[in-house]
Amino acid sequence: LIRRSLCSSFFNNYLLINFSGRQDWTSTLAPGNNSYFYPGMGLSFVFTDAIPALNNNQILSFGKLTASNSTVYNDLGAYAINERYYQSAGFPFGNVNGFFLDNTAVDANITKEKINTTEVGLNIGLLNGRVWFDGSWFTTATTDLITSTTPSDASGSTVFLTNIGKLQGSGIELSLGGSVIKAGDFTWDVNVNFTKTETIVKEIKEGIDEIALRTTGEYGVYAVKDMPFPQLKANVYQRDPEGRIIVDAASGNPLTEDDLAPIGKATPDWILGLNTVASFKGFSIAATYDYRTGHVYYEQGSDAMEFTGRSVASVSSNRQDFVIPNSVIETAPGVYTENTNVMISGGVMDYWQNVYNEVKSNYVKDASAAKIRELAVNYTLPSKLLGK
Repeated sequence: LIRRSLCSSFFNNYLLINFSGRQDWTSTLAPGNNSYFYPGMGLSFVFTDAIPALNNNQILSFGKLTASNSTVYNDLGAYAINERYYQSAGFPFGNVNGFFLDNTAVDANITKEKINTTEVGLNIGLLNGRVWFDGSWFTTATTDLITSTTPSDASGSTVFLTNIGKLQGSGIELSLGGSVIKAGDFTWDVNVNFTKTETIVKEIKEGIDEIALRTTGEYGVYAVKDMPFPQLKANVYQRDPEGRIIVDAASGNPLTEDDLAPIGKATPDWILGLNTVASFKGFSIAATYDYRTGHVYYEQGSDAMEFTGRSVASVSSNRQDFVIPNSVIETAPGVYTENTNVMISGGVMDYWQNVYNEVKSNYVKDASAAKIRELAVNYTLPSKLLGK
């Protein structure tokens, strides 16, 4: 059952205020946790209409300020809070049970996820609308996140579905566009946009500073308190204060840290986009481009190629034992000497399949990318051909 209410107030064609509300009841959550109310409000102020002096400005043709705040909720899919059984493959043949219990355990008090967003914006038109600018700033708080966490093995489950944590996100969106050229039948329009966002993990759970959302044990995606989300963590080499790899004095193989280390976040710091369209007598050429940076990704292809000896790096030593470049040996506590003659032991196959391949930070790469997402040539048929 859904109930809605809406209230709007308009004042002198330049000030608009909206209020809205919505009450939801959902059957996918347990009674007592299955009802929630959505409030929202918005304000729009066209200051070029409110201030008559601005109407005589030959440069500023339109100006509007906006502000809004809204709260929404998210819940689960059907039967997600119920214990579910699945039929075993091959049943009734073979020595298998007829049904088995799902490996997901569900928090008995699981409830809805709450998202509150506040946004303020500015819209400006210049030169009779030939140039325009849009800018906005927003902040979002997400609490009681519905999250699949990794429980203790002793629980008998591999996934625990519960509510945890608080995320605090913020960002800006800027867009500048207009008609660069208008000459007869030829027009050229350009729009440049810039987006910068960041989400910080503010809370997880009392006594817990990080959780694994998905992990292999050697690398994975984590939520770490007071760090950007989502965070990619992997096992890393031990290094001296100068950043050189510390190797075992006897085997020449690199030493690794006991715990996984944060490598970077999986979402970009900022995105720069460009849209452009040039038109002439029914013909148009359009392009969409973007550049994003500040994030990392896990390069699974290189991982597999080095494990099987097919990568460029794995053949660079001509299949011979070698000294790990830029490596050192700890000759005394805190004292490091450059390694010039202690080669890896066990052979290059063992090194690439086990030693190098197990240090998954080797495959965490910079995800910066520039892409032409679309390049199109179009022709619009004259209307007189389609009139009948």
